[in-house]
Amino acid sequence: MGRERIPLILASASPRRKEILEAHGYEPIVMPADVDEELPAGAAFTPEEATIYLAELKANAVFESLNAADWPLGCAVLGVDTIVYKDKIIGKPADEEDALDILRSLKNASHQVISGVCLIRAGDVGATSHWPRYRYHDRKSLGLLAPFLSIIEKTLFSDTTTVRFGDYTDEEILEYVRANPPYDKSGSYAIQSAWGRHVLSVDGDIENVIGLPFEKLSAYL
Repeated sequence: MGRERIPLILASASPRRKEILEAHGYEPIVMPADVDEELPAGAAFTPEEATIYLAELKANAVFESLNAADWPLGCAVLGVDTIVYKDKIIGKPADEEDALDILRSLKNASHQVISGVCLIRAGDVGATSHWPRYRYHDRKSLGLLAPFLSIIEKTLFSDTTTVRFGDYTDEEILEYVRANPPYDKSGSYAIQSAWGRHVLSVDGDIENVIGLPFEKLSAYL
C-alpha cells in the first residue's frame, strides 16, 4: 500500500526539476530556498556528503518558513543539490571563459553527476489523526492550543550517474555556450540540450543528470 499523496513543495527554482516532477504526475509547489549554498569552511565532505548537506540546508530552510495552519493535511518538502565531479567538485561557470575551461576539462573522459536529496514529510500533528504523534503549543495569551508543523520523517540520500563525453573543439564549446548560456548549470552543460550529441554513454539515471534523481526518489514519495 503506497503513501498518501500530500502537497509536495519543491525547495528549488530549477525549472528542470519542476518539469521532471510534472512528467511523473506531480504538481510541485515551488518555494525556492533562500540559503547560502557554500560549504562550511574547512569541512571535509565527500562529494556525496556535500550534496546531501546542501539539499538538507535547502529543505530545512523552507520547512522552517511554513505555517502549520496552511498545511492541514501535512506536506512534503523536497531539497536537492546537484554537482558535477571530476577530480574536484565542478560548480556553475562564472563566465564564458570559465565555461570553456570546464567543458575542456570534461572532454574525452568520464565524470560523475551527483545529486543529494532531502525529503521532509511534515504534518500539523495537532490537527490530523493520521499522523503518528501529537504536539501542541499552549498560546496562553489567546487561551488556544495551536499545533506545530512537525517533521514526521526525514529522508537523505545521494545518487550518482557517470557520463562520458567524446571529443570536441573549442569552437564547438563556444558555439554551444553562446547559444545556450550555461551559467545556472553545474558542469556548464545540459544533457537534454544540443550538447547531448557529445555524450558517448550514461551509466545511471539520466534524469539525475538533468537535475533530479527521480528513479531513486520515487521510492520515498
